[in-house]
Amino acid sequence: MSIKIDSLDVMKAEMDIQERTRMLDTYNEIEEIVDRITKLSVFPSLVWVWAWDVTRDLYKNIQEGAEEEYCVCEDIEDVWQMFWEDADKNGFTLEYGAEALYEHVRDWMIDRHIIDEVPEDDEEEEVDENE
Repeated sequence: MSIKIDSLDVMKAEMDIQERTRMLDTYNEIEEIVDRITKLSVFPSLVWVWAWDVTRDLYKNIQEGAEEEYCVCEDIEDVWQMFWEDADKNGFTLEYGAEALYEHVRDWMIDRHIIDEVPEDDEEEEVDENE
């Protein structure tokens, strides 16, 4: 019985070393990210990074068909330009949580026609008939 306990202790020690290594590697990576974010020339930089990440994620998901009723209407570079130009009036914040920021970014993207509803088949047929 003591052999099993000893080998379990060794396995646990190995797992502890792996977990500690992962923890330290993650710490170093996060420190690097924080250093880079704090050097950005925008304020509050974390909100900018998070809001742009949400924007980019929504854009890519819709572009890849995750929401069949929506399509992407702008290039990502144009989206960045709009994001930059609208920054002061958008008021993106983390104050109300990540979900509220997601909804705010999504509404902005719809308002700016970055994403739009896909025309229904009936509407497409009417346009074709009128041409």
